[in-house]
Amino acid sequence: MDVRIWDIAGWAAAGFAIYAFQAKTMIPLRYAATFATLFGFVYAVSKGAYPNMAVNAVLFVLNLARLREMRRLIADSAASASRPSGYEWLKPFMHRVEFPAGHVLFRKGETASEAYLLGSGDVFVPEHQASARAGDLLGEIGLLTTANRRTASAVCRTQVRAWRIGFAELEQLCVQNPEFCLHMARIIVQRYEANLGVASPLAS
Repeated sequence: MDVRIWDIAGWAAAGFAIYAFQAKTMIPLRYAATFATLFGFVYAVSKGAYPNMAVNAVLFVLNLARLREMRRLIADSAASASRPSGYEWLKPFMHRVEFPAGHVLFRKGETASEAYLLGSGDVFVPEHQASARAGDLLGEIGLLTTANRRTASAVCRTQVRAWRIGFAELEQLCVQNPEFCLHMARIIVQRYEANLGVASPLAS
């Protein structure tokens, strides 16, 4: 193969790498990083640079996996915003936690710092005389309330298994993926509307 073609691959790798460093949102960054490592691998092959080949090969696989993960997040959040499809798609970004019966997840008026996806158990919302069930998302409305104040309390009636995500992590996902932020805002508004008009609202 003409040496100039290998050089083009090298310059393409450099260009995509520069774009990746200046990208402000995650999906364009991942696309650029994926192509940068792909062309970087091709260029390393032309030079017989085995360490560079290995690094670019590993980074290509990692960037491709992250890209697919972020695209799935956007697609699943869009589906959840358009219909009641559950929140299982958030689990890869959450941390599993367990609480004993009687534990207070949060109290009305507290500063909200995290949301929970209930896996099993019974969580009671005293202000609304309502209960949450497996698959329900709790506490996400506090992300948008004034001063991030909780609008209700949540108490574990039984042992509870859940997944937790901090608002700082949610905010990071929103900054990195504006589409996800839009879908999440719609989900929160839908929950708030349900809290206003349905007999069994969930905690915020």
